[in-house]
Amino acid sequence: MKRIKTLIVDDEAGSREVLLSLLEKYFPEVEVLGEAKNVEEAFEQIQSKSPELVFLDIQMPRATGFDLLKKFEQVPFEVVFITSFDKYAINAIKFSALDYLLKPVELEDLGNAIKKAINSIESKTNNKNLIINLLLNLDKDSNEKKIAIHSGEKVKFLSELSIIYVEGDGRYCHVTLTNGEVYITAKNLKDFEDYFESTNSFVRISRDFIINLRHVKDYTKREPCIIQMTNGKSFEISRRKKTEVLEKLKN
Repeated sequence: MKRIKTLIVDDEAGSREVLLSLLEKYFPEVEVLGEAKNVEEAFEQIQSKSPELVFLDIQMPRATGFDLLKKFEQVPFEVVFITSFDKYAINAIKFSALDYLLKPVELEDLGNAIKKAINSIESKTNNKNLIINLLLNLDKDSNEKKIAIHSGEKVKFLSELSIIYVEGDGRYCHVTLTNGEVYITAKNLKDFEDYFESTNSFVRISRDFIINLRHVKDYTKREPCIIQMTNGKSFEISRRKKTEVLEKLKN
């Protein structure tokens, strides 16, 4: 059996020990080449040992796991992020279709992440495009932000600029684009609301809809407040959301 060459990068010795113990005990298909406690050590070990998979802590002193990835023109390994709860980072990772594990690491989650990484390595469908997209999404000044949506056997990158609105449908959402295409994703509307929280362009207007304010054509000042989008679709803004929506529109 071919074993997957792996590196553990985490500034906490205890976390590295726990992960190493789980890998050695339950996952014989994984060969741990070494450990690193910061970005500098990790970069050196990646250069010298060429791992196929890196378990990468996000929050580390002086430089983050994301800073490590930025050192590579093309990331030559699969990545599974490890993090304590960090809402902003987790949202960016989720919407880039990449894997992450929350500390303390659960055995089932670890197994699923390893299985996906091995599939990706064996099928040579490297995640470099997903990682590039993640790094762009983390750049607050970038105008090239895209969300990754699974579409059949492929991952489609949808430009945020092209999204007109997102409609919630239970555990799923329908994303409507300027060209009329609609994509279904297994994320709920709260996921999108959290992801777009730091932007001024997207706002939740009711229980079921988030709209892109860039594509608002007009709105009525009277009650009920009706907003019309550039594709002809109209929505009623809930009373609870009206002040927030109109304030964002003015800005």
